[in-house]
Amino acid sequence: MAFRCINLFRNIKCSSTIKLRHNLMSTLTSKDNKINEIKEYKTENNITYLEDPDCFGTLAGRAPVSNTLEDEGDVKEEQYLQNKPLQSQKLTTKQYADLIKQYLKHKRIKEAIDILETRMLKEDRVKPENYIYNILIGACAEVGYTKKAFKLFNDMKRRALKPTGDTYTCLFEACINSPWPADGLKMATHLRNHMIEKGIEPNLTNYNVMIKAFGRCSDIPTAFKIVDEMISKKIKIRVHTFNHLIQACISDKDYGLKHALIVWRKMLKMREKPNVYSFNLMLKCVKDCNLGSKEDLLEVVGLIQEHMTLLNMKANVLQIEDSITYLQKNENVNHKQTLPILESDIIIEETSDLNSKPIQDNNSNTGAALEDRTGLALINEDNTSLELIENYKQPEQHVQMRTAPNLLSKIVQIDQILGVQDVHIPQDKFAIIGGQEDFLKEMEVYSVKPDIKTFTQMLPLIENNSEAENKLLETMQDLDIKTDIDFYNALIKKRCFRQDYDSAFDVREIIEKQNKRHKKHPLNKKHIIKVNIMTYGVLALGCKTKEKAEKLLNEMNEKQFKVNIEILGTLMKNATYQMQFGYILYVMDIVKKENIRVNEAFIKHLEIFNDRCLKIIQKNEKENRESPVLAAAYRRFGNIYNNWLKEINIEEALKPEHPWQQFMEQHPTPVQRESFQIVEPKKFYKRNRKFVQYSPKL
Repeated sequence: MAFRCINLFRNIKCSSTIKLRHNLMSTLTSKDNKINEIKEYKTENNITYLEDPDCFGTLAGRAPVSNTLEDEGDVKEEQYLQNKPLQSQKLTTKQYADLIKQYLKHKRIKEAIDILETRMLKEDRVKPENYIYNILIGACAEVGYTKKAFKLFNDMKRRALKPTGDTYTCLFEACINSPWPADGLKMATHLRNHMIEKGIEPNLTNYNVMIKAFGRCSDIPTAFKIVDEMISKKIKIRVHTFNHLIQACISDKDYGLKHALIVWRKMLKMREKPNVYSFNLMLKCVKDCNLGSKEDLLEVVGLIQEHMTLLNMKANVLQIEDSITYLQKNENVNHKQTLPILESDIIIEETSDLNSKPIQDNNSNTGAALEDRTGLALINEDNTSLELIENYKQPEQHVQMRTAPNLLSKIVQIDQILGVQDVHIPQDKFAIIGGQEDFLKEMEVYSVKPDIKTFTQMLPLIENNSEAENKLLETMQDLDIKTDIDFYNALIKKRCFRQDYDSAFDVREIIEKQNKRHKKHPLNKKHIIKVNIMTYGVLALGCKTKEKAEKLLNEMNEKQFKVNIEILGTLMKNATYQMQFGYILYVMDIVKKENIRVNEAFIKHLEIFNDRCLKIIQKNEKENRESPVLAAAYRRFGNIYNNWLKEINIEEALKPEHPWQQFMEQHPTPVQRESFQIVEPKKFYKRNRKFVQYSPKL
């Protein structure tokens, strides 16, 4: 009985504790719900009143509050914080640079820029260095993408990266290659002012590219001001600076040759030796620029006379002074015994004019006797000592053998200039600087060997006949100059312009013969000349009939060259000039088949031909002359022409295309496989190196 009472007491006690615990938990949960309700209605936006006039009805209750982010910026920020890149997927600066260079090698500008803007900054979150920016700015500068080059420059400064000298060089190159010279000049001026404001001191390369930029953008006075600034800062003006000044002169088509000759005389006056680029630029200046009027030529001749008189006076004064000091030191020595000793130590820099009289001095008779005895007075490079030779051959004899005065030479034969007249023809302008023979002799004087570009620039300046061209080819063989396809393209073009089509097509035989000679030697395979699309472009100038055009296009298909609108435009010009309706319709059919976008020049040839046919038909009607064949052919052409214009969508085809559009879009995927493959760089991991205890070798 006692045991039962004890069990009953235990049961009552447990039930009371369970109820008490249950009541306690229920009170706590109710308090939590109240707290949560308070939290939900804590913000002002979520408070609802019992009799809110903006709320219609109370049966539906409160709308559920969504915890998802709806703002795009918040979503991007959340993804940016959650999707952190792994350390293993990041590359080094050199590896990113190698990736960019692979795209730039194949002219994929958009893909190269995406490596920086997408992969480095967004995906891998790597801080780029100024080396990456310099590569991309240089690539944009090369293709004339000026806007993007300066945008990258501003982004570079925003990231606290210090621009280097290469950065400013590339930016000025972007101004040079801009498709709009006025815009390029504006950006170059802004960049130069920025460098002045920030106190950035340009180096020699920056100064040279600044001269080139302002000169190419037709601001020649600023280019010469920059040279004056270099002189004021005591920067030595070298031949490269003069070459950039000659490039600036080429931009002036009316007086460029005059300015270039003045720059050349200044270069000789400062004793700078011209190089092969200097001579090539002078040839380009002769080809593209004019000399001006007769007065401008006389001004150049006057400057040359002043330079020559200055050289003669300096040489004579130095000869007399040095001969006197030499005799005072060797008074007791026989002069005949000293001559053999002096013959071994001669360095020739420049010679005096033997016909000019020496300046009068107290010891002028002594100097004259010395000059009469030896026949030649020479000065060395430092102008400090006089060295004499008996019966020495004059080094200026090759100058006297020249056929015409050369305004590029240091000593010009002014006496041979009988008169001055206006010069406009390229052959006459080339004669002023010596012509073919004397120009090459002038290069030989300065120990400058011409290259293939020299002869390519010289080709349009020689006489327009086969004899002069064959002579030029012989000279190239004598000098062992390796020809290239650009030279032969220029030769074909020149022969086609003078309507010597047979000789133009014979150039291909010359190329084949030269390739056969190179094939015999396995080491000379790199010198084999291959025709390119430009070769077919100049050969199209000689296709005056439909048969020749078909033959040319079939040959292009065999060699897997895709025809372009420039070649078809040349064929269309020949067809319309010859008034061959079949030839015209054949070219129009190729444009439609190949789905080639026409340009304004192509349509202009057709419009001129249409107007020409109408004038001929109207003239025949007025004169009562019957031309049924021409009228029927024109009627058929008119019907086909109207339908052809609709099929090619002429309005869309003639819309102007922005020059930078190609760099803003991804490169189109070709039908065939890609010609190159991007090699992803290998990722480097740290190796777990074990500790090896040192054990000395016995």
